[in-house]
Amino acid sequence: MQYSNYLAHMAALIKQNPSITVRQIAAELQFADSKSVYYWLEKGNIKGINEFKRLVLGEECPQRGLFSIEIEGTPHYLVSIPLFDWNPKRKKPVEEWFHLHNHPQPQGLFAIRVGTNDYSPWFMENDVLIIDGDRNSDSLWRLYRTEQRFLIGRSINGHVLEPNTLHHYPDSLTAVGAILTQHRHFS
Repeated sequence: MQYSNYLAHMAALIKQNPSITVRQIAAELQFADSKSVYYWLEKGNIKGINEFKRLVLGEECPQRGLFSIEIEGTPHYLVSIPLFDWNPKRKKPVEEWFHLHNHPQPQGLFAIRVGTNDYSPWFMENDVLIIDGDRNSDSLWRLYRTEQRFLIGRSINGHVLEPNTLHHYPDSLTAVGAILTQHRHFS
């Protein structure tokens, strides 16, 4: 069974019995452990059983009024994600950024505004990068950080390379996430 089928089956169980417990759902789906219910909810970007019950039963539906369009047969939703400054010492978002995503409540996504021309022409100051903090892939450009600054690089054969010179960065970098998209504005 695919996870969408598990979620559909869980939704059907909740519609039959709105007070069903996680343990009862796990037993119905023949899971060995009730943690599996939370695993499949997380795979569906749902933060817990209570949120899922609200979605299924129609209470406080967070999708109500969301703007969506269909791209190549897949619905995409206009979602708000936090936009961070290029300074890694600032922990709070400076603004919000709107992004089209194929899930109405994506997790792990944020935006960051590039604060340097060090990576020109690939990445320029004021470019906005959409970062997926949950995605690990060597085939993508990634955002890294040190205590003092953010860096952009690509991991090849276990080494992180600088985009312009292809020199190796130090091994002490912390991976922040994969760069999914880049937005550049010309003024």
